[in-house]
Amino acid sequence: MKRLAVRALAAALTLLGLLSVVSAAGARRESGLTLSDDLKLERTYYQNNQDGAVKEQLLTYTPGGDVTPLVVYGDTLYGRSTMDYLEEYLSDQGYTAVGAVNAAFFDMSTGIPYGMVVTDGILRTSGNVMTVGISEDGDVTIGTPNLKVTMEYVGGETEISYNKALTKSNGYCLYSPDYDYVTKNSLDGYYLILEADENYLTTDCTLEATVVDIEADVSKVDIPEDGFVLGLAMDTDYSSAMASVKKMEVGDTITITTTIDRDWEDVAYAVGGGELLVEDGRALSGFTLDTAEKQAARSALGIKSNGDVVVYTVDKGNGSDGMTLEALAERMEELGCETAVNLDGGGSTCLGVTQPGDTEFTTVNSPSDGKQRECANYLFFVRPTKRAGDATRLHLYPYDAAVLPGGELEFTAKATDRNYMAADVPGDVTYTANGGTMDGDTFTAGKAGTATVKASAGGLSTSASVLVVETPTTLEIYREDQEKPLESLLLENGTSVDLTAQASYLGSELAAQDTSFTWELSPELGTITEDGTLTAGEDSAKGELTVSCGDLSVTIPVEVKGNPFVDIKDHWAKEYITTLYFEGVLEGSKNADGQMVYRPDDSMTRQEFICALIRWLGVDTDQYADAELPFADADAIASWASDSMKAAYRLGYLTGTGKNGKLYADPTSTITREAAMTILARTAGASSTSDALDRFSDAGDVSSWAKEALTAMVEEGVIDGSGGKLLPQGNVTRAQVAKMLYAMK
Repeated sequence: MKRLAVRALAAALTLLGLLSVVSAAGARRESGLTLSDDLKLERTYYQNNQDGAVKEQLLTYTPGGDVTPLVVYGDTLYGRSTMDYLEEYLSDQGYTAVGAVNAAFFDMSTGIPYGMVVTDGILRTSGNVMTVGISEDGDVTIGTPNLKVTMEYVGGETEISYNKALTKSNGYCLYSPDYDYVTKNSLDGYYLILEADENYLTTDCTLEATVVDIEADVSKVDIPEDGFVLGLAMDTDYSSAMASVKKMEVGDTITITTTIDRDWEDVAYAVGGGELLVEDGRALSGFTLDTAEKQAARSALGIKSNGDVVVYTVDKGNGSDGMTLEALAERMEELGCETAVNLDGGGSTCLGVTQPGDTEFTTVNSPSDGKQRECANYLFFVRPTKRAGDATRLHLYPYDAAVLPGGELEFTAKATDRNYMAADVPGDVTYTANGGTMDGDTFTAGKAGTATVKASAGGLSTSASVLVVETPTTLEIYREDQEKPLESLLLENGTSVDLTAQASYLGSELAAQDTSFTWELSPELGTITEDGTLTAGEDSAKGELTVSCGDLSVTIPVEVKGNPFVDIKDHWAKEYITTLYFEGVLEGSKNADGQMVYRPDDSMTRQEFICALIRWLGVDTDQYADAELPFADADAIASWASDSMKAAYRLGYLTGTGKNGKLYADPTSTITREAAMTILARTAGASSTSDALDRFSDAGDVSSWAKEALTAMVEEGVIDGSGGKLLPQGNVTRAQVAKMLYAMK
């Protein structure tokens, strides 16, 4: 149970647009960063009775400068990419990404956007949702383009879809190489292979194509590099269309025509969005999106009366409650938008920038998934990459820091030339500070208030404000080796643990030392030092640990008790085993002498692993007791493991192995490292296609079905290999399972 007490603190920060205020009306903290002459970043945290806690990030873009907006999706429409991947893709094409936001709603299984996409003046996929359009000179518009793609053929004239997944109800679909190298449809279709002078469409064109081949009753056909494929589902809702297309023969021609509203004819880039949020300067309501009334992460784009563009994101989680769609519309109106459209939100919401002087692209918000989601496309603000000239300005980072008294911050000065390209810092940097002290580039905060850090080099100078906070608004206790805050703590008699506290103020993490906090422990539990090192006593006991900072304190229950296992005293995994045993995750057994043992170096069976996993997840297995298992060897599952195996199957963590047309659970087989990692990855929804496995000499031994899971687990530090090898087919010991689960905490 936590005890919270917060003392109000108000401080105004004007340098770099920083502002922090706490009052009866609520709390607010703002910061701003100029990314270029025509693109600005603002970050705001505020609390009020209507919206709760809100962390928002927005880019304000002024057309006509060096930076221009582009719609980017990569090489093909099919599939999805992270924002970081596409930033590298643009870099390879000679662009520097200054800012970016996720854009279109899309099909999660294919990555195909629901609306229209235009890049470089070429139509990539059709759709007539509310759309964001961008002209060659960077002006932005929002509206419905009324795009039509039609074809004239032996059966007459009909409207068709362009580069969309084939369904029973969407009639004819035309595919270009932009879609992918193959149609990849889930339904069998009837396909005409077409040859044409061009292999792409614009939004206003007429093109003649010739049938060169016909394929039927297949779901996937190759898309020619010099032509198109026209498809219709075999089980289509339009029987007359099927009868007509079957009359087509090799050598017949088809005329394809596209038209669009006149106002959209000069649009060079376009991407479909969601519902209109603001119209004629007034927020709308009555939204139909299925998540409209939920507090969720959101993305939006709006246009002000002067033509400036506002790109907006709000987080869900990490201290932010998200927004309903109606609240988002009202916020876009407050920001001065004459018109605004909803973009894809939820876990897709992501906003990134390249800070001036940096060469690395940075995610600014906190994505709901805990990392960037792979999305269909993005809106990037870019400039042509140029050779950097002489530095004309300095930039100081962090630019929006907050710290506790006595806390330390390391500052870095970076430079840009007149075009905001990263340049060499001209000489050695000299740092000075008001409201604290500097030791080289390290600032140590003084008393509460506003401090200023200044940096000078080669005749250039800059400064940054630092908010020094006496009482934070949130406070949490952590083990030094874990990423989740503690709600309670169990310790073995006589052991020590390094603890740390993390404090935040209005959405910003406060730089601090362990000694910035006051640590108090119930005497019967043992002792704790001023830097948070807790040493448990020799007697079993229960009590409390309290951490305080200013007028805010947090208290958690602590229990000290003996370790029952006689076979792990000097084992490398003792801490992992003991911690998870105390938490009820791991179990032991009695040896011939009646002593409790864990058998740390024994292999673990698949059913033992599943039981430990389900306990670790805190799943109520009683809810799955009546579930049916599809495994041919279900009778081999031990009674003590049955409900856990049922829960794991129903939750999608245990899928079984196919053999001779049957599915097997293999409950008593020892579980391999790659199987354990795959199951753990499923529980976390984690996968990755990076090259993280390349550093292991036996990466080629990883089964194809396990590669993405093992890659993610390596990236997360859950598995780190042994002697430069992953040993994916090796058995997992009971000690290794303890470490895996501990690392997942």
